[in-house]
Amino acid sequence: MDEQNDKQAEEGGAAVAPSASGKAQGSLWPHIVNLLILALVAIALLAPGISSLPLTDRDEALYVQASHQMLETGNWIDIRFQDEPRYKKPAGIYWIQAAAAELSGYGKDAPLWVYRLPSLMGAVLMVLFTYGIGATLGSTRAGLFAGLLATSTMLLGFEAHIAKTDAMLCATVLAAEFALARAYVDPARTRSLPRNALFWTAMGIGILIKGPITPLIAGLSLVAVSAKERSASLWRSLSPLKGVLWMLLLVLPWLIAIGWISRGAFFSQAVGHDMLGKVASGQESHGAPPGVHLLVALGTFWPLSALVPLAVVQAWKARREPAVFFLIAWVVPGWLVFEAVATKLPNYVLPFMPALAVLVALVLDNGALGPARRGWRVSVAFVAVGAVLVGFGLNIAFLVYQGYASWQGLIGAVVIACLGLAASRLLVSGRLLPGLAATVAAAGGLMLLGYAILLPAAKQLWLSDDLAEAVASVRRCDAPAVSVVGYGEPSSVFRLGTNTLRTTAPAAAEAFRTNECAVAIVAAESKDEFIAALGEGDNKPEPVTTVSGRNLNGMKLRTMLLFAKP
Repeated sequence: MDEQNDKQAEEGGAAVAPSASGKAQGSLWPHIVNLLILALVAIALLAPGISSLPLTDRDEALYVQASHQMLETGNWIDIRFQDEPRYKKPAGIYWIQAAAAELSGYGKDAPLWVYRLPSLMGAVLMVLFTYGIGATLGSTRAGLFAGLLATSTMLLGFEAHIAKTDAMLCATVLAAEFALARAYVDPARTRSLPRNALFWTAMGIGILIKGPITPLIAGLSLVAVSAKERSASLWRSLSPLKGVLWMLLLVLPWLIAIGWISRGAFFSQAVGHDMLGKVASGQESHGAPPGVHLLVALGTFWPLSALVPLAVVQAWKARREPAVFFLIAWVVPGWLVFEAVATKLPNYVLPFMPALAVLVALVLDNGALGPARRGWRVSVAFVAVGAVLVGFGLNIAFLVYQGYASWQGLIGAVVIACLGLAASRLLVSGRLLPGLAATVAAAGGLMLLGYAILLPAAKQLWLSDDLAEAVASVRRCDAPAVSVVGYGEPSSVFRLGTNTLRTTAPAAAEAFRTNECAVAIVAAESKDEFIAALGEGDNKPEPVTTVSGRNLNGMKLRTMLLFAKP
């Protein structure tokens, strides 16, 4: 089969992958070895920085604080950020983060990195399932290529470092697509209990994490395949009656409980406001026209995106091949849906990145893409271009916001540029595995540079951390009453404590006056209003220290004044 595909590639044919039906599975040992390799590579690339990167605003801070409050209150049903209901998403990710904190032994005192472990785990699972799908549709070599390409993608690296839903959600999508791929390649379409249990469990957990996204993507894939085959055999092979009952058993208990506790408010907010609102209009200033996801993915999917255009051309020629069509059924319907949705964020299309990684891996493995192809040199050149631009671009941004250059960052950028150039040269010469290894190393270097070196050192970006350190240095008791005026970022609550009062100057003055031990953090522009509200006459308090920094959202420079009592 490989010789036939190589010959077709040399002659300009469109062979992309072995037939996806009835493929022999062989020994498990190559799979075990490759999975171990990919797990180690993924951890090596994605783990550095999860403990040193400060808490980001706003989504991550909201998730982490709500999970933290679950541990403080013992209420694992009603999701809260301080006293505000968090009804935009189901409870799944909060449960997983809170469980990670409990299992770590820290409990409610868990540091930030513990809450990020589920995202790291979700990203690693994505890589492993990507391998499984590549090996199912192609070969173990194709699976290894796909796993390496997925691991090194910039967007996956970002989501692995941030404690929110997307990495774990995408792991459920990949689990469902893996189970679907296994059923797809089975010519007899037998009902496999382990495979079907994986599919329906992934659907249930996906619903508990982010509502309908996992069933939507997997369901569209299933519909597309069934329509092409003009058969419901794939659907029947999934044991739908038992599967749906199992899925409902997973999701209904919490849905009933939260519906009762919230008196229906969860459904009106999660479905009526959040989900349907994003479909109809661009929420939170994230509206964009169709096509934006495709443009943004060229950057966020780097270095994979350097090879995708040529792979898509070859895949189109081979679109009738079963393996290729399965990937088309996975990507195209769902991507079109997200392009049609008014609200657009880069993470929305992350579930489709592994399908593109598998597609690239298949055409590389079977010789349909390589040095003999027109445009190959230009495509692989973008591996080097991306490494140079991002590496030095991060250093330039650091210089702009910090006012000085980082020698560690500059050395790192030079090393990354060399790795990117080496990757391009190796790929140009047709040395695929060394070229992919160098590509992964360049991408890993960028993640290390960003998340472990430059971003933690960019002190101007982490105002909440600086405020927490300042409060710790000026407080006169263990638990002062803390008020914040003019700075509403949710990270301040996690850093300063759940009882932190984010309020107006008069309310902060009242709290400061009535508590024996208190700290007021007041934006410079609200100083006069705060002092006037204190009503101290001529005995006006003076700030004990001043903290300056930027809002991570919007990068606005802020000056905060700290008043301490006694």
